Amino acid sequence: MPNSTDLDIIGDIHGHADRLEGLLLKLGYRQSGGAWRHPQRTAVFVGDLVDRGSQQRRTLETVRAMVE
Repeated sequence: MPNSTDLDIIGDIHGHADRLEGLLLKLGYRQSGGAWRHPQRTAVFVGDLVDRGSQQRRTLETVRAMVE
């Protein structure tokens, strides 16, 4: 985690990768090196990443790339 206390708490994605990516854009994250990054903020995921939406695999791949 960067030396910052600026956190974006993101909850209950439910397998909707398009909505997740739209939210990340609104929060100022950009694609960099194959993952969504923000120069000053850190995303914290809480709640369900998958369970209902049709883009569950892509949701997991997006979040995994952000934490690696």
